[in-house]
Amino acid sequence: MFFKNKKLFIIFLLLISGCGFSNLNKLTSYNNIYVETPSDKYNILFKNNLKKTFNINNSSKTRYVLRSNISFLSSETLSASGSDTLNSTFANASYSLIEAKSNKVISSGSIKTFPALSSSSSSIYSNDMSIQHIKERLSFSAAKKIYMRLNLILKKLN
Repeated sequence: MFFKNKKLFIIFLLLISGCGFSNLNKLTSYNNIYVETPSDKYNILFKNNLKKTFNINNSSKTRYVLRSNISFLSSETLSASGSDTLNSTFANASYSLIEAKSNKVISSGSIKTFPALSSSSSSIYSNDMSIQHIKERLSFSAAKKIYMRLNLILKKLN
């Protein structure tokens, strides 16, 4: 009985240590990418989200330039009950990955996020704050989608 418990304990320790030391969640750092965006509020926020998502540190070695832009479009939709109107906002992010030395475009495209809904209130301030928070969330979502798309391309290049 003692040996069975000891074997189970050793197997349990091996399983835990095997899962704990895996490199599956290792963040890949792309220090050779320089991100360019226009200088308005939400594009700067988008640039910071891209840097955070790509894990970019300030480095002097620039191999690629990522030119990106984000824009938002809002429209009114009806709620499920049909009595209230909701505001539907989605982001459209365009990007192009360019090799810095040769100015050759490696990849370009645009990404459209899923719409985020906000309710309309009688308060102008609460409507503005709601739209502002939605745009912040959508810029982070667009940065994640661009990261997933460009991560595959950059892994093939390296």
